Amino acid sequence: MSIYRLSMYAISAVFAAMAATAAFADWPERPIELVIAFPPGSHADVSGRLFQTAMSKALDGATIVPLNVPGAGGTIGTAQAAAAAPDGYTVAYSPVATVTIQPHLRPLPYGKDSFIPICKISDTATAILVAPDSKYNSLDDLMKDAKAGGMVATGQAVGSLPHIVQAAAAKAYGVGFVYLPTDGGAASAKAILGGEAVVQGDIYTAANIYGTKALAVASAERLAALPDVPTLRELGHDIQLSVWFGAFVPAGTPDAIVEKLSTACAAALRDADFVKGMETLNYQISYLGREDFAKFFSDQYKRNASLLAEIGLVK
Repeated sequence: MSIYRLSMYAISAVFAAMAATAAFADWPERPIELVIAFPPGSHADVSGRLFQTAMSKALDGATIVPLNVPGAGGTIGTAQAAAAAPDGYTVAYSPVATVTIQPHLRPLPYGKDSFIPICKISDTATAILVAPDSKYNSLDDLMKDAKAGGMVATGQAVGSLPHIVQAAAAKAYGVGFVYLPTDGGAASAKAILGGEAVVQGDIYTAANIYGTKALAVASAERLAALPDVPTLRELGHDIQLSVWFGAFVPAGTPDAIVEKLSTACAAALRDADFVKGMETLNYQISYLGREDFAKFFSDQYKRNASLLAEIGLVK
């Protein structure tokens, strides 16, 4: 190939790159949808709308529309986000379970490679809860009675962290629960408050939100918000499980847009109103940028596959 033709190819490549950069310089030119795969009023919805507002500010007032698409443990909305055009106008606000657990449990139209991680947003420990007037004041006492069989536990869909934390604890104690899945934390709390279930798995903030009683938390250390509640590790069981949320875009989204979103996310998580709102919810902001979050996401995907096998949810 002649030097002239090589030079023309190089010049063409430069102009193509410049054109692509210019094309994305005006993004966003229309509203961005933030897919929240859980119902209005749920933990995910409340924190997701805080994130939506903060991201709008970080993107210089861009319109971001929250879109609730609940059902099937968050997999319906997550699948919808994965199938969206990779143009930067669909962002998934997703918790750990929908993207690193559910794909191991059953065939889904998405998997680990269906998304590009943008940023990690929050990380909140899970807990094992009972009704405030429950006769159980310790997890050991509850598990002693559970050995008789038939005790009903509740939480979100099978494979959600609220399900897995109580399933892991049950296995550690050598018991089994009858599981009653619900479509969100509010419905799960209603089940134990109404006597349909005895024990619930959820993030620890549910104790304050719904007035339930925490018997144990699945964190490395005791939590400042629940100083009298022991960790599962203190009780002899090395179980640490938290519900984290992150932002994702469909695979194939241009890198220039991914970078803009990641930069905006870092700013959004420093926004004073966002910080105050998350503090009110007792959610822990836990930022990771796109590269660190991509590694974290990949590690979590592998770790949770092993965890599901350990507790017998997959072979």
